[in-house]
Amino acid sequence: MLDIYQIFQERGLAATLSEYFHRYPVDQFFLFLAILVPLLIIYSRNEARARRLKNLQDFIEAYPSSDKGSSGQTKVDARDPSLEFVKSKYMADAYVPKRYLADFEKANSREKIRIILRASRAFGNPGDMKLFLSSIGFVVITYFGLITLYNALAKGLQTGATASQTACTPEISIEQIKVIGALAFAGAFVAAVRIFLKGLAVFDLSAYTFMRQTIEMLASILMVIFAFKAIPHPFQSIQNTVVPADQVMLCTEIAWYWYALAPSLALLPESSSNFLFTRVQAILTWIKRDDDRFAAATRVVPLDAIEGIDYFIRFRLEECGIQDVQNLATYNPILLSIECPYNIYETVDWIGQAQLCHIVGLDRFLLLREMHVRTIFDLERATDFGSPDEDEDKRCKCTPRDDEATSSCGQAKPNSDTKRDEGSPDEFDTIYAGILFAATATMRDVSRISGVSPLRIENNKFVAGTVDDYCLWARELIGKDEATTKACIEHLMAWISDDLHVRRLRRIWQEMTDNLGGRSERLGNKPKKNGCPCNERDCSKKPSVENDASKLDDTGSSPIADQGRLPNAGGGSVETDTPTQA
Repeated sequence: MLDIYQIFQERGLAATLSEYFHRYPVDQFFLFLAILVPLLIIYSRNEARARRLKNLQDFIEAYPSSDKGSSGQTKVDARDPSLEFVKSKYMADAYVPKRYLADFEKANSREKIRIILRASRAFGNPGDMKLFLSSIGFVVITYFGLITLYNALAKGLQTGATASQTACTPEISIEQIKVIGALAFAGAFVAAVRIFLKGLAVFDLSAYTFMRQTIEMLASILMVIFAFKAIPHPFQSIQNTVVPADQVMLCTEIAWYWYALAPSLALLPESSSNFLFTRVQAILTWIKRDDDRFAAATRVVPLDAIEGIDYFIRFRLEECGIQDVQNLATYNPILLSIECPYNIYETVDWIGQAQLCHIVGLDRFLLLREMHVRTIFDLERATDFGSPDEDEDKRCKCTPRDDEATSSCGQAKPNSDTKRDEGSPDEFDTIYAGILFAATATMRDVSRISGVSPLRIENNKFVAGTVDDYCLWARELIGKDEATTKACIEHLMAWISDDLHVRRLRRIWQEMTDNLGGRSERLGNKPKKNGCPCNERDCSKKPSVENDASKLDDTGSSPIADQGRLPNAGGGSVETDTPTQA
């Protein structure tokens, strides 16, 4: 190799490459494999974009209010941020030819998707070449890694070393490095392909991804080689591994556990460096370690805790970067439906469950589920949080006349002698407060490990006690009467339901409800009489009796007063109390 370096100094890069490939001919098969991997990944990226844009187009057609908003909303309010993020993710860097630019700027969301799908190609888009150029380093490492791995396997992973009282010769040391490096490459290559596939699953494949994996592969291979040369027998104590200065390390064959350890260390990012730090911790005592006292009390809540998610669905969600319940609780349900083979109703239900589990904890979540509360919105309705009637009045823009017997959205106005429905009974606040304020095993473990005893007030004095005593005191404090319990539970729900991811899910829920219409509220619902139909949030177009009654048709009769019928929004008619006029 020294003469190759001399050629580079004397004759330049082109002559050096020519001489190198003359001495070491290119293996076309392994070169083909090295180039094929990034090409397939880029092709899969374009195919994933096209398929998901088609799914997004179908979603907008099924739920148009998510893209346009309900009638009567301002242009800013009509934009659903959840949908806007999905559109931006898949349309921001999409290629649009110049001949389509004018139509693209004027088109709505569905038309823009059609233009992108019409202009997109399976391979050869302008961004594809940038991705392939960024993968050149990956191709080079893959090519030489495949050759080295093939040669090592052809020799049975043997290096020719024999047990002796002398150090290994340079030839044997190089053979050992090649075997360890080949095994480390195998693990690093599998790890890189996994990262690429995960990037495809969430459409997060960019030039940065290829460059980062190139550096990760190179770093992992080098770190594993260094770890092998420094600690050839890692399961021995560090004192037995270190050789005194007046002795030499004996030449032996590679230890059997390195055949599994080398690819395993390269398979996990940064695991090789963590392995070295762990082994030399007895020497380098100044390295700060993590506080793992609360490891048992801070376990990750698995996705299997959510009803409807089994092992296979959990594995599919993990490909999208959703590792636990907290990740699922904060995920965009529209994006999850587009990127996974699950419909929007499933994703909304899973995320609603995950939000409740994430907020109240797994212990209380399972108890609430047995008490018929599955999602965060079930808990809202059970405790009668908020004022749905007032919210409905704000959304509905009807302004009925005083002499009409119905409210703005077709509901009967309460008479002065009729008690207004106040929502769920107050007893449910007391029922669910018993679960929300109950002590859990996690609370007891944290108190025991940390030594912290919560304080409560007893006889006008602060007293330290157990977690069970504290939770019981808190429950008694808010349970003095039904009014106090109701106010405290609704105050608790106020900050629980004000999380941004909860508000986002609530908006999606409401927009889907708008598209389903009022007939879906309960089985057997009929169109509302004398008012705004329930499937119309904007009642500003409600027909005016006075204006329409003054208009006569060709026969000289009023279309409204004729036979005492009013036109219905569905195209039919409904009976009115107005007497028939001659």
